[in-house]
Amino acid sequence: MNRNFGLDLMRAISIWMVLAQHGGINIPGLRPLRIGGIGVEIFFVLSGFLIGGILFKEIDKKMPLSQTLKTFWTRRWFRILPLYYLTILFKFTVIDHSIGYNIIYYLLFLQNNFYGIQFFGVSWSLVIEEWFYLFAPFYLILATNFLKTEKKIFLAIVAFIAFVNLARLGYVLNGNVPYEGVNSNFPFRFDSLFLGVLLAFVKHKKWILYEKLKSPLIAIAGFFMFVGYIYYYWTLSYPNQLINSMLLPRTIGFFILPFTVALTVPYISTIKFNKHRNILTKAFFELITYTSVLTYAIYLIHTFIFPIILEHSNQSSSILQWVTALVLTYLISWFVYQTFEKPILNYRDKITSKS
Repeated sequence: MNRNFGLDLMRAISIWMVLAQHGGINIPGLRPLRIGGIGVEIFFVLSGFLIGGILFKEIDKKMPLSQTLKTFWTRRWFRILPLYYLTILFKFTVIDHSIGYNIIYYLLFLQNNFYGIQFFGVSWSLVIEEWFYLFAPFYLILATNFLKTEKKIFLAIVAFIAFVNLARLGYVLNGNVPYEGVNSNFPFRFDSLFLGVLLAFVKHKKWILYEKLKSPLIAIAGFFMFVGYIYYYWTLSYPNQLINSMLLPRTIGFFILPFTVALTVPYISTIKFNKHRNILTKAFFELITYTSVLTYAIYLIHTFIFPIILEHSNQSSSILQWVTALVLTYLISWFVYQTFEKPILNYRDKITSKS
């Protein structure tokens, strides 16, 4: 399978940011966003970009709606659900079964809105992803079938992004909702993913706009806007926590951050890397590639490893313990991928290739 080094690099950076946060490394005072949350925002844009590209290719096949949905959902669910359910049930049966029948919220991806994420904190982002997988194909297929022209479909995606921002604004104003109340509320977070979908559409249709977006100057501008927004957010969170008294970070701020990320994706996706120059470049290439492949397993499994290894760390031993937790997470993730994820994905490819 051909891989895109630039996108693999972005995916690796996003999961490293999550690991850094859960390993106790953070930007001082950056709360409640935190460095891991920034990594998740990067992944949302990447996910929308990659899933959008898959969907537009499926839609172009002009298959019946039921067949398109069946193929897409089969591939997504075989990718997401088995390992998710394995980790959820492992924690419930082996570590903590105190939530009892409320585990049903986690099995149905309803914990963000109806129960809480304390039982399995990292699952909040998977809830947003899963509901995106359910909604996005319907919206894009309907837009394609009814609007016909490329420009109208493009505007329909833009209109949806605008609608999410307006709905989020109304939601916050109506109840003075705090940042945390918006962050994991999936109907108000779809714009992050649909920014990636918008990029995927422009690329899929081979518009000249996408070629222009591949300019390194656009990527540099996006990066500085990204840093600028993080700095602005930091000034509102340190030394005094003002996030929940300011409107922007709780509303359009949820659009600004992924938008700056989206500006960097077209150029970064063109980056090539010659791994054959020397042993160090080959090692770096393999690290990025395997981290990208193992990202999902790492995201779920590190939540079991890091607390155990780092629970009693002190200043003299913290680096060694952090490295131990990291290496152990990679090893277990690789084992789980090889023995559990990969066979399931191979089976998925086998059954969907016949459809």
